[in-house]
Amino acid sequence: FDIPANWSIGLAAKATPDLTFALDLQKIYYSDVNAVGNAMLPNLQTSLLGDNGGAGFGWEDMTVIKAGAQWKSSPEWTWRAGLSFADQPIPDSEVLFNILAPGVIETHATLGFTRALAANQDLDVALMRGFSNSVSGTNALDPAQTIELKMDQWEIALGYSYKF
Repeated sequence: FDIPANWSIGLAAKATPDLTFALDLQKIYYSDVNAVGNAMLPNLQTSLLGDNGGAGFGWEDMTVIKAGAQWKSSPEWTWRAGLSFADQPIPDSEVLFNILAPGVIETHATLGFTRALAANQDLDVALMRGFSNSVSGTNALDPAQTIELKMDQWEIALGYSYKF
């Protein structure tokens, strides 16, 4: 599906030459993309998935606030930390179709560092934690059932860069 329109605005401030703080505000317009923003019902059998009148995931627009800090403790070491807080895009009326994409996490935390190995080589390591969250709602095709979408996430990233 199409990537939804979004905008971001941010500020960064150097508290010292080696310490930077950043704050971002982002708005994502999921409702503008049929495959993501259309509700599942009553659209399920009226058109193809993602068409103008077709079913979609029913996601609502989302606002995200991000805060971060970076500290260069030495010429070799740079440390980073961040937090992200977001609105829940999945309403409780849309849990059935979102079994396929249960993106219900609202809060993320990150830690990472860069280690300069040489003048032209870096090692990057980052850890992300998406804190557990859930959304519960009635099964749109069987109101006697309740569906709970839950997600808990860890991610680690390793990178090596060589500058020519």
